[in-house]
Amino acid sequence: MNHTVYTGALDRLRWLFDEFETVYVAFSGGKDSTVLLELAIQVAREKNRLPVDVLFVDQEAEWDIVIDYVRRTMHRPECRPHWLQVPFRLFNAASETEQWLHC
Repeated sequence: MNHTVYTGALDRLRWLFDEFETVYVAFSGGKDSTVLLELAIQVAREKNRLPVDVLFVDQEAEWDIVIDYVRRTMHRPECRPHWLQVPFRLFNAASETEQWLHC
């Protein structure tokens, strides 16, 4: 049996592209979502479904280098960017006085 995590991921992505008219890849700029995006681009290319819809939710709390990487990635011809900046709040574990971090 030659089924690996890699072939399993490609199989799952192929199924998604076959079953759904629009497939969004959630992208944070981290290594996991970068791998997923690259696999989705590979499958979209083989199925003639480029560009891939890429969703980035900007919390306005990311490192500059991450934002630079996300911007470069979103401008690739294989990507159709969806960059959201919406107000929301996160639990603030970095403060003893402020319970919420408002992004």
